[in-house]
Amino acid sequence: MATEVTSHTRTCSRKRDVVKREFEAIVGGALLHTVGKAAESHALRKSRLVPKSALLPKCLYTFYYHEREAEPIDGKIVPKKDQPTLIFFHGISQKSEDFAPFINSLKVPPHVRILVPEQSAHGRDIQRARLDAQNYVQPTQRSMLESTVEFLDAVECGPNTNAFGISLGGGVCYYVAHARPDIIKRSVLVSPAIVPCVSRDLVRSILEGTNNFFCYESREDVKLLMRDLSTGRDDKSRRKLDPVPTFFLETIYRYSQKIAPEGHNKAMLESLLVSAGYNESGEFDPDQNCSKSDEEVDPFSASADIDPQAQRLVIWPEKDQIINFEQGKKFFGVKEEGDRRFTSDGAETQFFSIPDCGHVFDANGKGIFDIIKPRVQEYILDFE
Repeated sequence: MATEVTSHTRTCSRKRDVVKREFEAIVGGALLHTVGKAAESHALRKSRLVPKSALLPKCLYTFYYHEREAEPIDGKIVPKKDQPTLIFFHGISQKSEDFAPFINSLKVPPHVRILVPEQSAHGRDIQRARLDAQNYVQPTQRSMLESTVEFLDAVECGPNTNAFGISLGGGVCYYVAHARPDIIKRSVLVSPAIVPCVSRDLVRSILEGTNNFFCYESREDVKLLMRDLSTGRDDKSRRKLDPVPTFFLETIYRYSQKIAPEGHNKAMLESLLVSAGYNESGEFDPDQNCSKSDEEVDPFSASADIDPQAQRLVIWPEKDQIINFEQGKKFFGVKEEGDRRFTSDGAETQFFSIPDCGHVFDANGKGIFDIIKPRVQEYILDFE
């Protein structure tokens, strides 16, 4: 009798969960596909970013990007090579137009050209994976670097260029700025996914299969990732436990299943982790990336900053669960002098931390772009 009651209770509970998920999908979906889509469209129109593509002959690859062309100065058209230019590098699983609201908030002068490259396996490139899955090659850190460097030449990026990168885009920005100092003069790195700075705990949990990260298999995965993008799934002390309203979770999960082919995100993530040289414990093993025959230093094998003379602003949330704050300080040779004042081994590196904040949200649910905007705006709009 007790077994029958327990079984009935579980059945009722499962039915309630199904009804709850369907209700969330209806409500959350309605909001995201009306208000959310309208806001996205408005932000993109306001930004004047236009979708474009460039064929990269060396990489044999069509590179997608968004661009806001520079307006003439006093009626005079300035050649692209001479135009002050801003480049924005997006994070993992994002697309180039996601930057539109942030770019609008920076109030970039109209004579400044804006480029937002879209990394392979992201955005419009996902369609290529969908149409030719068997021949699709997932990106590595090196392929992203090589294609982005070729992209800069393809679009005639000149020497008066500043760059911004966050998360995966911060890592791309770091390595590209090192490869092309003739183009990128100053950069802003926010929680940059430089190989030795990615959280060891995160890498280990992904490799062990205990953390699906953004490769959602359920609504629960979405909830846990959103908490990890704040100050952590185990941090119960913060004011806003769930930075994203829970009725959006089912919609986010279902949308993720439609946007990319089955297994695409997981294959991309595995490719990036394996090519980076992480071992099963989540530790970075530089020997996996280092070739004894290489005469030059392999940037992906470096355990410390290889570009200490670069002009840059580095911003790091102190409770970042994705790109570790302490690992980042070690990489850049950062020392704290008290009251959150930091010095770096890099003479031209300005390093700032954000207290009580995670990778995307602070403990009160405020978004990272709203937090960093004033400092980024002041730094990145300073052209030669």
